[in-house]
Order: sequence, then structure tokens, then C-alpha cells
Amino acid sequence: MKKLAAVILMALLSAVAVGHHSNVEHDTSIVEELEGQITEISWRNPHVRMTLSVSDENDATQTWELEAQDVNSLGRRGLHEELVPVGAWVKVAGHPSRSRNSLYVTNLLLPNGTEIKTRGNSRPRWSSEHIGFDNDPFLTEPPIAAADSATGIFRVWLRDRPSRFPDDLPLTPAAREASSDWTVADDLSIQCIAGGMPAVMIRLSGPHPMDFVERDGDILIRLESFDVVRTIHMNPGEDAVSQPYSRLGYSVGRWEGTTLIVRTTGINWPYFENRGRVPLSEAAEVTERFTLSDDETKLTYDLEVTDPGTFTEPVSSRLELSWRPDLVVEPYECTLEE
Repeated sequence: MKKLAAVILMALLSAVAVGHHSNVEHDTSIVEELEGQITEISWRNPHVRMTLSVSDENDATQTWELEAQDVNSLGRRGLHEELVPVGAWVKVAGHPSRSRNSLYVTNLLLPNGTEIKTRGNSRPRWSSEHIGFDNDPFLTEPPIAAADSATGIFRVWLRDRPSRFPDDLPLTPAAREASSDWTVADDLSIQCIAGGMPAVMIRLSGPHPMDFVERDGDILIRLESFDVVRTIHMNPGEDAVSQPYSRLGYSVGRWEGTTLIVRTTGINWPYFENRGRVPLSEAAEVTERFTLSDDETKLTYDLEVTDPGTFTEPVSSRLELSWRPDLVVEPYECTLEE
């Protein structure tokens, strides 16, 4: 089953994703500080990577690999490539790898004395001059424009809090067995794989906004993560059952007041979530409800997945999003290391 899923996956992708490891290898219970010189930089998605040359107490040189969040997230926090040139002397803090000289960076002190929060709930460690802490753009909502400038659902939205499925999913015996075979090496979340439904919607995260766009009577849902664009057919001329299977499936939408209801079928993406741990069968059906608040500044997103091949009963989650007039959906352009 595992080999079959891998074959299906490769048929769906235009490129092979190799050479990446997941940040699950880093021990988040430990924070370590390092100081040294940047010798290499890879400023690309899905993770910015740097190489740091560090001298130990015996003046011996050690090489550390630094991993940070994606380019989009760092840019919104005020960290851009030109601020960390090769040769720069920096101080970093983060979570060390359990097996090698690697650090998942949470704080970075720039040569000019400015400290950057690069991820998570870290606090300033070294400097009163800092960016991305008290005014973190992912956590602080901007002033909302006047109500008469509202455009309903057709605007940019950012997640307030994570979606939540049950910790113990009601898996069928076959799905539970397939899930138990999963290892960290199978993790798809840090590879340049866009994924399919419903994984692309489960992946919605605070750094990356989404928006809705009207086009030729249909609705496009544009997700910044991995440059995913979904088409919601509002007046389909053909029966959904007759449509070919695809990784995003065939989505049909309708309005119920200010709530957009979307039903998606015909999905042949073999995984439920973006890490590839839980399988998904072609019998899966996804129902989504996007409900606009009365003041049009909040969006409640309800997601329900029915799949008799994977779950013994439907599973669901709820996500809250806020209107973010200060943000736009930017290109993600994920590129694998060579």
C-alpha cells in the first residue's frame, strides 16, 4: 500500500522532491545560542538556509547549518536577504538538532545591532532594537478600513488560530495500519509539493494569507503557500461526477446568504494532510463553509471530510480568519536544493 501511494504521488507531481529534512529533528525544548560568520546563504522557499562558521573554546572551527522559516514569513517580519550578506558576523538562537550541527533559528542579531524574531513565540534576547516581536504582523491585526469599503468575501484573509481536527482520528483499520508505517523520511510538509485537497486547506497557517477572486462567474481561492489556486465552479455546466479526478478535485459552490458552501469530489491526492501521514481514498468528499461575520471583518471556515476508506465517521475542524487589508497574496515559488 505504501509503495502504491508513492507511485500515485509521483504520477501527480511534475518534479521529484528530495534532499530535505523536517524540523521535527530539532529539539524544541532546548534553546542554544551561537555566534559566528555567515559563509553561505540559500534564500529560497520552503526554508531559508545559512551556514555559520563558529569557533569553539579551543579555537577550533565548527560549521553549523541554520534553518529559518520561508522567505515570505521572514520578509513580513522585516528580515530580507540584503540584511544578512555572506561574511556577516551574527548571533543566533534556536532549537538544536538531535543528531548534527544544525539549528532551527528563532532569533537573529544582525550586524547593525537589530534583533529579528524569525519564528514562533520567541522574545528579544540581546537587543532593545528589534523587529517582529511586540508588533508581529502575524499576531497584531491592523486598523480595519471603513465598512463602506468592504467587498464581502473577496479580500485577503489571515488565520487567527490553527484549525483543529481530533487528536485521535477515527481511522479505519487499513488507514491506521498505513499511518503506522509513516516515518519522518516520508514527511511531505517541507518538500516543494503543493499537495491536494483537503491537505492544502489544512495547511493554512498564520504567515500565509489567502484570498477570493471572482473570474468568469466562478470563484478562485488563492493560497499563498505553494502558490495553490483552486477553482470553485458556481454555475457548472457539467455534472461533477463526470469530471476527471485531480489532486484538487472538482469543487462546486453555492451561496446561502453570506455563507459560501463548497462541495469537492473527484480527489486523487493520496493523503489527508500535508505531511503524508494519513492516507486518503478516491471516495473522499470535502464540504467547506466560509461564513462572513456581520461586520465583514471575520471569516469562519468549517471543513468536513467524509471518506469511508479512511475514516469510520466524518471528521471536521473550524478555523477563524481575519480580514487583512495590509497584506497581499505573494508568490511563494518553492525551489528544491540542488
